[in-house]
Amino acid sequence: MTACHICGSAKLEPLVQKGTPFRLVSSDVQPVVGTAEYSLCSNCLAVQKTATPAWQAMAEDVYANYDINHQSEGAEPTIFDSAKGSGPRSLMLLRNFLETGELAEEGRLLDIGCSNGNLLQTFHSLRPRWKLSGAELVDQWKETVLSLPGVEAFYSGPNPAYAGRFDVISLSHVLEHIPDPIPFLKAISGHLMPRGRLLLAVPNLRQNPSDLIIADHCSHFDEDSLAYVVGKAGLGIELLSSSMLPKELVAVLSLDRPARVPDVAGPEADARRNSTKARCLFYFELLDEVRRAARTCARENRPFGIMGSSIAACWTMIELEDKATFFVDEDQNRIGRQLMGRPIVGPAQMPAGAVVFIPMSVAVAEKIIERWKKLPVDFRYVPTNRPA
Repeated sequence: MTACHICGSAKLEPLVQKGTPFRLVSSDVQPVVGTAEYSLCSNCLAVQKTATPAWQAMAEDVYANYDINHQSEGAEPTIFDSAKGSGPRSLMLLRNFLETGELAEEGRLLDIGCSNGNLLQTFHSLRPRWKLSGAELVDQWKETVLSLPGVEAFYSGPNPAYAGRFDVISLSHVLEHIPDPIPFLKAISGHLMPRGRLLLAVPNLRQNPSDLIIADHCSHFDEDSLAYVVGKAGLGIELLSSSMLPKELVAVLSLDRPARVPDVAGPEADARRNSTKARCLFYFELLDEVRRAARTCARENRPFGIMGSSIAACWTMIELEDKATFFVDEDQNRIGRQLMGRPIVGPAQMPAGAVVFIPMSVAVAEKIIERWKKLPVDFRYVPTNRPA
């Protein structure tokens, strides 16, 4: 058994999915060939994909063909119903960040995992006098990022030689990809100014079980496991929120007062371990129920579509073996485009009498249905899909 990629413990307990193994989707929303092994570390209590050589090869293949936000030709996804309303994801994230503490009118920001620079563009609109830098594993977006206003540098490779220190370093949906997150955070924090802050966002497993079927995510964080990683990296937690962005954990970290590492021994830790295991096995059952419900809907002799054009929607289509004829999305940047060879239509364009399956949680499904209840379509969802 491979050791825990977070704490190095050999005490990995397999989390066994019953029935047919789930198909997988890449984080850039494309079908992936292969399956995953899951485990729970009895030491740090982290849910993870077991980092086998097969998983490593699968992740490397994903990154070699990465096509970020291809459903919208590079435009970032719209977040609906966040604490700051609806809008582009980076705008919602940064608006929340700016409320956590004063941010000077001038400074330096480094965005690690910057892809095509959406967060950098948004930050420039909020703090136009800041000097910005982006970093990525490959230089695919180098020229695009360097052409953005306020950008002074682009770095690529696994260990770039960053010039100087930064007042803010952002890591938005990066840490869940990293097999060794503790030394990674230690190294990154060494590039902060003494009073600098690190802005971190990762998927929240407790709100988003679909994170389990993202092929290249090796860590599936909740608040406890993320706090463990942050504390072991010697960083302090100024804020750790599960409500700022839907289905995400947002943290603001600093070099001051390292966070207390959650106790991994004793009755309380045992209770967390047991509840985490039970919760994850419940998520497996839930995903299987979503899969079965979607297949039932697809057998009806009616036009059939899937709500969304991101991870859950792509995964549902794969599990249905391409039996849906369209996707539905409220994001204007995606309407009129395609995913997996099927059109992405807006709600008003759904054919009358169609069955539209919503593979998201009940809370999300009910909001969607309320917004579009006057349309002549039959929305379906799984009523037990209530992650907690």
